[in-house]
Amino acid sequence: VTFLIGGRTVKEKVTRKRGERTCENCIQHQLYRGHTTPVNAWGAIGYRYKSPLLFIYGSGKSGAFTQKDYLAQVLAPHIQLIIDAFAAITHQLRPAAEPLFMEDGNSAHGYKSTSNCCAKWRTAHGIILMPHPSTSPDMNPIEKCWRRIKQALHRRKHQPTTEAEMQAAVTEEWEAI
Repeated sequence: VTFLIGGRTVKEKVTRKRGERTCENCIQHQLYRGHTTPVNAWGAIGYRYKSPLLFIYGSGKSGAFTQKDYLAQVLAPHIQLIIDAFAAITHQLRPAAEPLFMEDGNSAHGYKSTSNCCAKWRTAHGIILMPHPSTSPDMNPIEKCWRRIKQALHRRKHQPTTEAEMQAAVTEEWEAI
């Protein structure tokens, strides 16, 4: 997920059911900012498991991370250890079960093709992605974590103004989950 530093415009997006008109949990603050600096973060969750939070440095346009960045900074150095740690918890619940791996719809994950560097790496390491619609964040549990972090950051009196401050604030909110 990308957290943006800089700018001032805030727009609220409200997602609610009937009878939840003033429910604070239903309001998602989206920051639309001009002249911003991105801070890219990656994390994984599972039943009784939360991975360490990783910050990815993008080499793409305007600091966006690419498939090569994702492979070099997340998949190759960390994903097998994360899957093994989660598998240990999964096997306590169901000894024959294998952990499922799900990614969101970010194009840097390379889930749409089998010929990109990320897909080739996952195939070579026996990692099978859980199939799901890429444009349905309500079906991916990690999206609720990112939403909670963004809301908590929005409520802070002092907004982060540097990459280091943003990373510290995001890490603090990630640890609070």
